[in-house]
Amino acid sequence: MMSSERRLPPNYHVVLDVVTDLGLGSHLSAQEIYVRARQRQPRIGFATVHRGLARLSELGYLLKLDIPGTASAVYETATAPPAHFRCTSCGSIADLAYALTDAARAEIATRHGLQIHAEALTFSGTCEPCSHASTGSA
Repeated sequence: MMSSERRLPPNYHVVLDVVTDLGLGSHLSAQEIYVRARQRQPRIGFATVHRGLARLSELGYLLKLDIPGTASAVYETATAPPAHFRCTSCGSIADLAYALTDAARAEIATRHGLQIHAEALTFSGTCEPCSHASTGSA
C-alpha cells in the first residue's frame, strides 16, 4: 500500500476496491461502481463515490475514460493506458493492446507545436459477435 493510499478516506478505499477487484479489462460507470460500493458499505452515498472516483483518478489509481458514444465516463484500474474499442452495435468496451509509437507521438507534437503528456485512443466500429450477427454467420 502506497503512503498516499493509506491517507485515503475509508469510503475511497471501498471505491478503489470495487474497481480493482474486478480486474483488468473491466469498465464501470460511476453508477455501477456506486451500486457495488453500497453492497460493501450500505451507507456510502453517490456523491462520496463520485468524489472518490475524481480523487482516485487524480492520484493515478484509476483511469477515467470518456469514450465517444457512451452515456457516461467509465473507470478502470490504472495500468499502462491501452487503446479502447467501443462497439457501436452492442455498446461493449474492450481494451486493445495498441499505443502510438514514440516516433508517431513526436511527429504529432512537432507538427502541431505540442507537448504531449498522455494519450487516449478510442476506436469504434462493430465487434466480432455483432459483425457475425449482422452477416448471419455463426
